[in-house]
Amino acid sequence: MAEYSGGCLCGAVRYVARAEPFNVMICHCRLCRKATGQPFFARAIFPTDQVEVQGETSGYASSEEVVRRFCPRCGSGLFAGRVSRPERMAVALGSLDEPDALAPQAHIWASRRLSWMERLDALPGHAEFPPP
Repeated sequence: MAEYSGGCLCGAVRYVARAEPFNVMICHCRLCRKATGQPFFARAIFPTDQVEVQGETSGYASSEEVVRRFCPRCGSGLFAGRVSRPERMAVALGSLDEPDALAPQAHIWASRRLSWMERLDALPGHAEFPPP
């Protein structure tokens, strides 16, 4: 059986998803960008009843359809869910203990993708901190 664990930055919230995700995608919509403070939201959709969460989360309705959940202590964004699809739960890939375990299969809201993202691979890279 598949098992994916993760949690927030401070460790107050931990979770285990005991199923294969329905899908793994990168969302470029404005709400996901604003909610994460990032240029996109990379997430995996799991059956809600297969995700065990330990610790307290707080929620914010970013629209009439989507509620996002985060750690109230450190602010880490962890989950999102559609009001109309309570049986499915989005888990932020960056919150996984092994975020390389699930690779995105597609982009959604690609029409909203930031234009500069196409040029990222051409930027200089540093294995760790940049030189002084």
